[in-house]
Amino acid sequence: MLSPLTQFFSQYATNRPSPRELAYHLPYWLRFDLSGQLPSDDVGYFPMVLHRAATLFEAAFQPTDEVLVVYQDHRYKRHRIHSTSYLFRQLGIRKHDVVFEKRRAIANPDAYHEGRWVRMLLPTTAAQIPHRALLAAISRQDFPSPGVQTLRGQLFFFNQTSGIIFYMYDDRGLVISSDSAASSRPFYQRYQEWILDYDRPIIDALFAPSELNR
Repeated sequence: MLSPLTQFFSQYATNRPSPRELAYHLPYWLRFDLSGQLPSDDVGYFPMVLHRAATLFEAAFQPTDEVLVVYQDHRYKRHRIHSTSYLFRQLGIRKHDVVFEKRRAIANPDAYHEGRWVRMLLPTTAAQIPHRALLAAISRQDFPSPGVQTLRGQLFFFNQTSGIIFYMYDDRGLVISSDSAASSRPFYQRYQEWILDYDRPIIDALFAPSELNR
């Protein structure tokens, strides 16, 4: 039987990613700046990050949308994702609720890690995802402090209803993508001011009038 992730890419992606690596965006993608260029020591920094991330999540997912939650991280030898982790506790799930996969880490002489990706897949609905808590934990992964929850690794949300992928990589930004311009265009039009300036020329070209008919 095909895994839920393989089924998603079979349905929504013209070019599927390598099975050894989970591509974090499809052809029509937008990268958003979450901080509004505030410095990280500004009192409004993390509230701004969470506001933008949660706003974009709520635009990408209706409560009844079918969602595939995919979490992956590098693990070593027998290390695995524990059912007592913050992610499991927030989602209110147990080991028997999810599918686990292992993937060899791609050889990279510049990387500090080797070993395997351990991946967890959970089919659910958007209404069941405590997205604000999870997005806040992702935003603090590079800023640990006592009493503040952090979430390391990579957490993806695949909208199985619309074909959209949502991936927040850390406090700096997130990517929303799909295989069609029509699905991603509303984000381009509505959240223009939040697009990361570094990628803006590429993104503008992706959503030029000649592309938007596709």
